[in-house]
Amino acid sequence: MHTFYKIIGLISLILLMVNPSFAIINQLSHDQSLKWPTVNWPENKIELNDEDFNKIIDFTFSTKSSETLGRTNALLIIQNGSIVYEKYNDPINQKTKLVSYSMAKSYIGLLTGIMIDKGYIDSTDEKNLLNEWKDNRKNISIDHLLNMQSGLDFVEEYDTNGRSDTLEMLFGKGRFDQASFASSFALKSITPGMKFNYSTGETNILSKIIKLRLQEQNLDYQNFINDNLSSKIGLKNTIFEFDDSGTFIGGSSVFANARDFARFGYLYLRDGQWDGETIVSKSWIDDTRKPAKNTHKMYSNKFWMPHPASPILGLPKDTYFCAGFGGQYILIIPSKDMVVVRLGETYIEDDKVLENLSEIISFFRDII
Repeated sequence: MHTFYKIIGLISLILLMVNPSFAIINQLSHDQSLKWPTVNWPENKIELNDEDFNKIIDFTFSTKSSETLGRTNALLIIQNGSIVYEKYNDPINQKTKLVSYSMAKSYIGLLTGIMIDKGYIDSTDEKNLLNEWKDNRKNISIDHLLNMQSGLDFVEEYDTNGRSDTLEMLFGKGRFDQASFASSFALKSITPGMKFNYSTGETNILSKIIKLRLQEQNLDYQNFINDNLSSKIGLKNTIFEFDDSGTFIGGSSVFANARDFARFGYLYLRDGQWDGETIVSKSWIDDTRKPAKNTHKMYSNKFWMPHPASPILGLPKDTYFCAGFGGQYILIIPSKDMVVVRLGETYIEDDKVLENLSEIISFFRDII
């Protein structure tokens, strides 16, 4: 027996010499008992005793990274159900609520799944979604709206000098009833479902459909979110913004601190389960992890995933994520039993942020 332990010790020493990050990795043993941060996140923060890891972190939060990463405001890493790393950039702190931008779309993806589970939406194949869609738009399905394939002639560009339907919707004449503004556009192509066209407007339309289906059940939209999501998983520092029509601005407007964004990701990591209760069906989560057709194998139910043919970023192949303007990310990585939240101000190539995150998470070992 003593010989066995000597061998294990020798192997550990060799690994430490070959790969110094083993000192970090080795601390993260897999805990078979699941943890539920409904009230507070358990903490098992690692000791940063690795020079390469510290260099990456220092670069990430310093002004030296501004040309490639912009500003990183928050980095939170959950592994094995506990916070293993957390850092903020002054004046941002643990309590600061930051805007999701398009990460909010993933919340609409979840709410759609909950609506289907409860029978308030028949299925993703349901069509004839709005009374005003009496032309070919009646062929637009829930699935088309989930996966950016409605075919509506909605321009997502953010160029203030050209046509930007998104800016007009958010800040112009559409701002009071954003979904109705977006749903008023005609079809660009005759057949919905043929082409991926990223559109914040489509997500707001889907949010309106959720509102209308809830009204049929005499249910209030805000109360529904609280009763079926926020109160269940402990989103006490999350604000869902609604426009004047009473529709959640699901295309862009959730405000939360990093720990609450992590709770949302953790729900997906745990297959839609939370402390013995099903929030959304596992089949919905499974479907979200598989790229939808005609999305370049990169999108499903309002979540992104790395293209299988792309070396992007060095992320684990099973990664899928929420993404928002300015470099907002919630990464879900089942093979590492990990959720990563990065919030920032990155107004250049977002790929650089994902490359930076992939470097950081490479120091943490796989769980399965």
